[in-house]
Amino acid sequence: MFRVIRVAEPPIKIGKSFSSCEENSRLSIDKMRKWRQAEGDGELYLYNSLTREKNKFVPQSGRKVLWYSCGPTVYDASHMGHARSYITFDILRRVMMNYFNYDVYYVMNITDIDDKIINRARRNHLFSNYINENKASKEVLADIELALQPFNEKLKKTKDEDKLKMLGKIISNVKSKEEKLKNSLEKEEMDSENIKKELLEVAKDPISEWLDKLHGAEITDHNIFWELTRYWENEYHEDMNALNVLPCDVLTRVSQYVPEVVSYIQKIIDNGFAYESNGSVYFDTMKFASSTKHEYAKLVPEAVGDLDALAEGEGDLSQPTSGEKKSDRDFALWKASKPGEPFWDSPWGEGRPGWHIECSVMASDVLGSSIDIHTGGVDLKFPHHDNELAQAEVSIHVL
Repeated sequence: MFRVIRVAEPPIKIGKSFSSCEENSRLSIDKMRKWRQAEGDGELYLYNSLTREKNKFVPQSGRKVLWYSCGPTVYDASHMGHARSYITFDILRRVMMNYFNYDVYYVMNITDIDDKIINRARRNHLFSNYINENKASKEVLADIELALQPFNEKLKKTKDEDKLKMLGKIISNVKSKEEKLKNSLEKEEMDSENIKKELLEVAKDPISEWLDKLHGAEITDHNIFWELTRYWENEYHEDMNALNVLPCDVLTRVSQYVPEVVSYIQKIIDNGFAYESNGSVYFDTMKFASSTKHEYAKLVPEAVGDLDALAEGEGDLSQPTSGEKKSDRDFALWKASKPGEPFWDSPWGEGRPGWHIECSVMASDVLGSSIDIHTGGVDLKFPHHDNELAQAEVSIHVL
């Protein structure tokens, strides 16, 4: 079982309310947060996300510290959130190594198989092809009107204030450039082509999403996914180097761990906590929670009924059909690949690893069945890190 000890974090926002059934089925938060202090002496106290307080830090093996850190999903440029997280981890790591003389073995993963990666790679590819077609301005204007229809629908459904502002700004910029191009065409001005290029630049998101809905399933060249991840992984490492963040001792990539992922999932199935459905494999959260040996969502038990967070963790491309899962809370360990998505062979058919399973597999492969420190983004405590804990426990323990 993973012992999660993390750096200091801001107060946790309370998750959405439970239904009466969920209220009756879950254990109390206090009971779920029970944690056994390791025996031994320790001069350092660290904030423990499980207990939500500072606890004495006692490594399992003398001065050796086994540390696993969730790394980036490489589909875009790093941002301030990445910088904040990895600089914080780096400072803590340096203090432990250089002041407290711990022998820290630091492992970090790269997520290079993910719904966001698939979406971004396909859309970039299709948009690039669209630009190369060099359509006439009137055709571009007509296409943009079609592309804005689903984009506006997405805006109406968005509840997050930051996303609302971002989407609204994109639409406003597109409308402004549309009017500029229309006026230029009416006046037969010479700079229409330059205005068309400007319009295409600001309309990339709605056009590429529209193109993906039309043609995403036709993508067969899987190199577009690896080209994207290799590029942004290199950019990430350059950013961290510029910030003077120490490199990890071991770097893992989920694309290099697919056979281990398949074996790990099979172990969870054999132990009775996962099931196959329509070529995908899901973790049985209700069975896990009802077991006397386990509790689900130890880190953020108050968010266990937050279906929006669970859906976001599954990814845009991975929403199951009705009746495919035993419970809405169940999460994908293996996702059946649809046309236009990368895939690997498995006992359940062609598919790809779920997001949560990768860290459990790679951490246990490199560091063993128990580690000293696990770090990652505070916003991922539920469902990502809670699901990691559940997977790690049942890969070892049977029902």
